[in-house]
Amino acid sequence: MESKIMNYQAIITDIKDIISSGQKVAYNATNKAMILTYWHVGKRIVEQEQNRNERTQYGQALIDALADELTKEYGKSFSKRNLQYFCKFYIAFPDVRIVNACVHNLTWTHFRSLLRVSDENARLWYKNEASNEG
Repeated sequence: MESKIMNYQAIITDIKDIISSGQKVAYNATNKAMILTYWHVGKRIVEQEQNRNERTQYGQALIDALADELTKEYGKSFSKRNLQYFCKFYIAFPDVRIVNACVHNLTWTHFRSLLRVSDENARLWYKNEASNEG
């Protein structure tokens, strides 16, 4: 009887490991999709703003209109403030390959923190350190 309990314990441990591994894979996939979505939204807004002459007024009106529309459908993640972060994110990391290379180690919170670093070289150093250290 005791060997059966030990056997069950091994199976339970294995199954818990399988579940934890699956959850981690799902979390990482969701995180990557979210970050890349934010990058692409920022890119689209910045490109649209650059095609206009009255960038400041137009850009603000565009972000206001987008925030109103998108928060109704998708929630607070697409607020005016976050849309501004998405634009800064794209401007700070214009090469999607760089973003792709580190999204498996960094969360959106990491990227938002990196956006507060004004010096580009320092920002890249912090990005690399955060990505390497996980």
